Amino acid sequence: HTVLDAAHEILTHTPGCEEAKTIPAASSDGVNLHDLMLDYAKHVGLHIAVRVDAELIANAAVGERTVFIADRLFGAHEAQRLATHEVYGHLVSAFNGRAQALGIFAIGTAGSYGDQEGVAIFLEELAGLLDPSRQRILAGRLLATHAMHAGVSFGDAARTLVSEHDFSAAQAVTLCERAFRAGGVARDAVYLTSWLRVRRAVDRGETNLGELQLGKVSLGALPELRRLAHDGRVTQPVYLSNLARSFGRTGPGTRSATFPPSLATSLTRLDAT
Repeated sequence: HTVLDAAHEILTHTPGCEEAKTIPAASSDGVNLHDLMLDYAKHVGLHIAVRVDAELIANAAVGERTVFIADRLFGAHEAQRLATHEVYGHLVSAFNGRAQALGIFAIGTAGSYGDQEGVAIFLEELAGLLDPSRQRILAGRLLATHAMHAGVSFGDAARTLVSEHDFSAAQAVTLCERAFRAGGVARDAVYLTSWLRVRRAVDRGETNLGELQLGKVSLGALPELRRLAHDGRVTQPVYLSNLARSFGRTGPGTRSATFPPSLATSLTRLDAT
């Protein structure tokens, strides 16, 4: 099985179901994503800023110490997922990387961009937030990116997502905007690929989230990281969410049993991730 097979499997067997969008990006009272991000950061001891960006295509993105969020409404489930992904995932790894003596852990080892996305999505899964809608979006991003690199036009790629994979027109346009932006980028292909790669490595006992969040590291850098740790040149992570601290093979969240049977099998057999 390839990661493209996994994407088609998700889209074939996972029903789409969008939740009501009721959570604002920011507000003076009531629940909002801005304050939720700050609460998640406080939980792990991070001091960050949160900015609402009306021009952001993605729902959220992070800088060194700042979370940028789109100026729109979010679902309650979606808001928790975004906070988990950006704060417990990306910012925890970034802050830990800056705490290391070697600058490479703050900059990122080769391949760290993709694998750190995998770590963040795996944390979503552990939190029980990787719902069917999110799985479909990850699969759709992969297909949109493949279409762009195959020379398919923006319009045809979007129409295929609607007609063959049951995305709404708005979802299809957003997926293609991400894939085709700036003349076309490949980065959206890494989300599904890296999640499957990271979860497979953790499930096999080849690594753990504490190790993967020592900084901005990739799976491929782990042998060298371990050598440096043995020499005392890498320290244990200063920041870590309870999800990462307490995770075991029977930990909470969305596990393989919730996926279609053939996809659950393919998660441990991917040969092109």
